[in-house]
Amino acid sequence: MVSELFIAVRVAFVVVTSILFAIVLASYVRFRNRRMLLITIGFGLFFLHGIISIPEIINSTYDVAFTDSLHLLADLAGLIFILLGTVQDILFKKSQD
Repeated sequence: MVSELFIAVRVAFVVVTSILFAIVLASYVRFRNRRMLLITIGFGLFFLHGIISIPEIINSTYDVAFTDSLHLLADLAGLIFILLGTVQDILFKKSQD
């Protein structure tokens, strides 16, 4: 059985992640560049992962939806997009001739 405190903490994490996603999405809408697009995709994956994982906490029927490996894969994909967004100037250098 999952305690109410654990559920409250997970819901709070999803709320905080949604606020961060809204801030990053607003900055992407303002700047419209590749860096912000990659970072927005990363935070969007974190937000979707948080929304998807809430029902499996409350009801054990949904435990089969995401295994531990899929949780790690979703987090890794989000982190990779955020990393690509932050270092994209180094990776995709344009020649300054």
